[in-house]
Amino acid sequence: MVDNSDALAWLRTLTDQELRDVVRDVTADRPGLAALHAAAVGNVPPPVQLPAVAPAPVIAPTVQAPAPDYTDAGVPTLDRVRDKIDQRFGTSLGRRELDKSTPAGQSLQEQWDAREKAGRERLEEIRRSVHGTEDKPKGTE
Repeated sequence: MVDNSDALAWLRTLTDQELRDVVRDVTADRPGLAALHAAAVGNVPPPVQLPAVAPAPVIAPTVQAPAPDYTDAGVPTLDRVRDKIDQRFGTSLGRRELDKSTPAGQSLQEQWDAREKAGRERLEEIRRSVHGTEDKPKGTE
């Protein structure tokens, strides 16, 4: 890279008119610096007037309408409550069915059935002892 410090120091000592003349002479045959050359020569077109742009409209945040299952105040409708109850009831029935199909659920059901059978047998034994029909076979009373 070229050290420009000497050139910059010399350019800073020039008056505005002298600097303009140097820029005009240096940019004369350089198409990439045509705008700078035109400014140095004094052939600068008037500044471009851009059309006025209207400010972007301010859009208020949209308010979401309540879900169809809720009133405007946000209270659930009767249909919504009914559907939720039906859904929970169906879930509980399904869970019960799934629990019965697992080994632990089947074991629990077998234990329940065994207790129920033992309870019926014990109740029948108590009834026979109360009525005094211990010796009689069932059905001959």
